[in-house]
Amino acid sequence: MKLSTFLFASIATPVLFAFALPADTVSLQVKAGTTLNKSFETTVEMTLDEMRMVMNGEEMDASMYGLEIDMTNVSTLTFIDTYGRLENGRAASLVRTFDTLANNVETSQNNARTGPMDLSVSSASELEGVDVRFTWNAESGNYEAAFADEQSTEDVELLTELNGDADLLGLLPEGDVAVDDTWKADTSVLIALMSPGGDVKLKPEEADDSAPSDPTSELSFGDMLGDIDGEVTCTYLGIREADGVNFAAIKFELDVTTSNDLTELIMDAGGNVEQDGVEISFNSVDVEMSIEGEGTLLWDVRGGHFSSLEFSGDLEQIMDMSMALSTVQGEMDMDQAITMSGSLTLDFSTTKE
Repeated sequence: MKLSTFLFASIATPVLFAFALPADTVSLQVKAGTTLNKSFETTVEMTLDEMRMVMNGEEMDASMYGLEIDMTNVSTLTFIDTYGRLENGRAASLVRTFDTLANNVETSQNNARTGPMDLSVSSASELEGVDVRFTWNAESGNYEAAFADEQSTEDVELLTELNGDADLLGLLPEGDVAVDDTWKADTSVLIALMSPGGDVKLKPEEADDSAPSDPTSELSFGDMLGDIDGEVTCTYLGIREADGVNFAAIKFELDVTTSNDLTELIMDAGGNVEQDGVEISFNSVDVEMSIEGEGTLLWDVRGGHFSSLEFSGDLEQIMDMSMALSTVQGEMDMDQAITMSGSLTLDFSTTKE
């Protein structure tokens, strides 16, 4: 090696190191015995855009009904998670207390036949106040759920389709990251965002008997999603400091569409609706959604867990239904497509006990 080459390499190496971007680790690193209080609030606001109706094969002018619908759906979930050991970046075991499980739907309707009508439906869950132990099964790639109290008399059906992961792990990078690094998250992370903890068995409480029943009222957000296409793009923004605590900031952008055949789920939930002497039997129910927006995940670097997540975006939903109507005038077939659009807002946070 020539002396000039050697000198250049000797000088350049520390200079290059000086300009190298530092890498940060963003992963679940809570210690065994740590207890975290987690809050998940999901708000969906939608307005009716369009309704198409076909009665006995003949398309009808839906505008003649003057139908207007505004809907707000607020879901509030709080968990108290106590961690056991970690394994491969996730909790191998944890005990979750379902502290608060509530959902409220406020709907304002107006049409030419009945006039204005305001409806309010609140949902609760038998899981509220219950302690559930989650154990990771590496072979199945899922959590197994059991009541923490082995003498519990609770219905074991409450444990189905629960998910021990409420840590938003699907948004994290696979390795160390530097500022402005980007990666694609699996679109299944949408389920964790829309239905934290899985199906927490929210069921409608008693509603006004005069109000029309909703065959989708017992379906969770996760049930509504079905197949998910599109992209979830994450970007590392670096370390932010607040009140003496360092947070790793991750921006994520959603541009996804979902489609689901809800027919079987509707049938399992009852399948029929009766109102004003008209009995409605659903033959098929299909729903499509599109979600586009962006949010920020803040990760407590020292604590090794998520601190907060905020997201806001646009949402559109198309529900296509085929049904049979039994009326005093006779039997009828009706197809109906309802398009609604609005916003989706997520506000999640974690505090350590």
